[in-house]
Amino acid sequence: MDEKMEENNNETEAKNDVKNTAEEKNIVKNSTIKNDANEAKNFFVNFFKTPFTQMQKVVNTPKSFFKIALIVFITWIVAEVIGSVITIVQGFSRSYYNDVFMYFRNSFKDFFRIFGAIVVPAIIIALIAVIIYLLMKDKKKSYFSILVASVIAYIPVASASIISLLGHINYNASKLTSAYSTFCSIITAILIFFEIKALHEENDDNKVAKTYLITMAIYYGISMILSLFGLYI
Repeated sequence: MDEKMEENNNETEAKNDVKNTAEEKNIVKNSTIKNDANEAKNFFVNFFKTPFTQMQKVVNTPKSFFKIALIVFITWIVAEVIGSVITIVQGFSRSYYNDVFMYFRNSFKDFFRIFGAIVVPAIIIALIAVIIYLLMKDKKKSYFSILVASVIAYIPVASASIISLLGHINYNASKLTSAYSTFCSIITAILIFFEIKALHEENDDNKVAKTYLITMAIYYGISMILSLFGLYI
């Protein structure tokens, strides 16, 4: 009898230990999520208050901002894919598939539209990061640092991709979203300037401006070549 009671007590204690461990893990998990959310919130608030200071933090401690950069990048791609899908659905409503020939031709185009929505953000970030890296003579910062910083610089463009979904749904809204996209492109261009300045650790704005202009000239030159093959970045 005593052995059975002791065995039951041990089982009860084991179950309680498992329960307590699970509760502790949930507490830690919720605390981590809450802390990550607060860090992200503080980053975005400070990012628009002191963009250059925040960009310096990003290039100096890229691992601390990798999670934010990853979320931004994935959100950007998802928004682009959703926009492409909406365009395809609207194509059905405009009778783009009213015969077999049109069906296969537009199906082929739709496939590449979705494929482009997935790869174009990756090409943009990889290309701008490679150009910046190659133009760094002393290579003070790693390519990983440049990648993370480049994604952060493209936050406005990513947000424009999300807002532009409204333009797919409503024609009048597209006028506003188009203006917003232009504004975001300008902000991103400024942030890339801050990124280059922070990466080069250069105080002379004239030198930074020269490097920036060369970077963007190469970038847009390559983008024009890619557009000849139907790939627009």
